[in-house]
Amino acid sequence: MKTILVATDLSERSDRAVRRAIWLAGQLGASCHAIHVVDDSLPEQLVEYLREETGIRLRRFIDVNKGNVDVTTEILVGDATEAIPEQAKAHNADLVVLGLHRPRAILDNLRETTMERLVRLTRKPILLVREPADHAYSSVLAPISFSPACAAAVRAARMIAPEARMTMVHAVYLPFRGLTGERPGGVMDRELTAEARDVCARWCATEALPANRDAVIYESGGLNEVIDRERQMVNADLVALGAHTRGPIALHALGGFAASLVRHPPTDLLLAHP
Repeated sequence: MKTILVATDLSERSDRAVRRAIWLAGQLGASCHAIHVVDDSLPEQLVEYLREETGIRLRRFIDVNKGNVDVTTEILVGDATEAIPEQAKAHNADLVVLGLHRPRAILDNLRETTMERLVRLTRKPILLVREPADHAYSSVLAPISFSPACAAAVRAARMIAPEARMTMVHAVYLPFRGLTGERPGGVMDRELTAEARDVCARWCATEALPANRDAVIYESGGLNEVIDRERQMVNADLVALGAHTRGPIALHALGGFAASLVRHPPTDLLLAHP
């Protein structure tokens, strides 16, 4: 890893992201570029004032927290959802680090959130930071559906957490349980799990996944309940997820599960595109 890009709105949520980006850069021998985007829809005089003021605040925060890490700063004017993906591409960033989305109860139910849009438009791995950046990641949980995006998430997680325990989990969905009476451990469950194991073996070989990881866990149940249960079981401090898109009706949006985690991550969340 050579370059980490971190975007901040200078809030406490973003402060954690900046500290994590600096911490990772120091551990991985990477450079760190910190940016803040001033909204270009504001009056011109206010834009110029904010550009100068936020530049001072950002530099001061970086100077206090950077230690021996090479950190550069830049204040941009524009739309954050456009500027951040552009900067990630311009700097050829290996990782983009962001703070959590600020919840807006009504608007979030009506439209795509800023964070969802950033994850969708930024083709580099994105790390959403929820927890304080005072430790190395020790346990990574990677939900897998045998897709290229999931493989990219596993590789990205190993890149930023080289010493962490890596647990991959696949949720085995049992269809029509209400009609068939099928239960975990039953005939259908065993058949679907065996099929998933075969697919996983081919997927792991094709995607050349890191070798230093635990055996894949296959668990019957809904995706949300399986992930939540396994996250607590392995005490995961990082969840690595493939950023899938939905079907033809909503190609512009993230997959439902990924979008729900982006809005309400239970811990730090890493998302990657294929």
